[in-house]
Amino acid sequence: MTEHWNAIRKHWQLLGSPLRPPAEVIETYDRELGLAPSDVVMLGVTPELAGLSATMTAVDESSDMIAGIWPGDTDTRKAVQGDWFDLPFADASVEALIGDGCLSVIGAAGLRRTLFASIARALKSDGRAGIRLYASPATPDDPKDVRALALSGGVSTFHELKWRVAMTAIGDAPDYTIPVKAILEHFDRAFPDREELSARTGWELPVIGTIDVYRDSSAVYSFAPAAALIEEARTFFDDLRLASSGTYGLAERCPLLVLRSPKRPD
Repeated sequence: MTEHWNAIRKHWQLLGSPLRPPAEVIETYDRELGLAPSDVVMLGVTPELAGLSATMTAVDESSDMIAGIWPGDTDTRKAVQGDWFDLPFADASVEALIGDGCLSVIGAAGLRRTLFASIARALKSDGRAGIRLYASPATPDDPKDVRALALSGGVSTFHELKWRVAMTAIGDAPDYTIPVKAILEHFDRAFPDREELSARTGWELPVIGTIDVYRDSSAVYSFAPAAALIEEARTFFDDLRLASSGTYGLAERCPLLVLRSPKRPD
């Protein structure tokens, strides 16, 4: 995944909502989790979330992402290279944990469960976690409808369109997974004329071109429905709920999954 994330890092400034959290999302994390006075662990180095808490420790496997995206260490925040599936914290030591879209970028259900287990192990008994989802709808969109919606101006950003294409392209794939290069293939079939797409939407061609980082990538994403993710997490947490993350484009598919009361092994 390192090469994949390094390619994304190079185009970071061209990315936008819902991939990067808008102000509504930042407010949601704080409102639902009460982060301001807390010591927080973050999965990834999402810069928009770096100042949410009293102290912040961001964990990312990619040194390139830390070097290129993280806004820098201070007295109250730092980024460390580490494994989400084996978080570098003692059992029951983490007060609060957040992650933005992290369940989608790790792929299959087995990995998602491993991540839930890692979070539950690290959280204190009264700790809490919040993960913003990229969740497919219960009824998949028709590709023709996605194309028509975009060309009629009904999609707010190119990055919203990219996720709509991805969610539509999953089909009946196991674990709701899709190789990211397949997202590009489906996009190119639906929108063969990028200049037309740019003219109809006002999106600049370099922004549309950010999808080309998927071309040779070996990464696999997943876009499971929220109900499926809740069932996967229920094995590891007694208290789960969804909270709206705002009204931005695709927000209805990007709720915050709030996790409390981690279960301990017998």
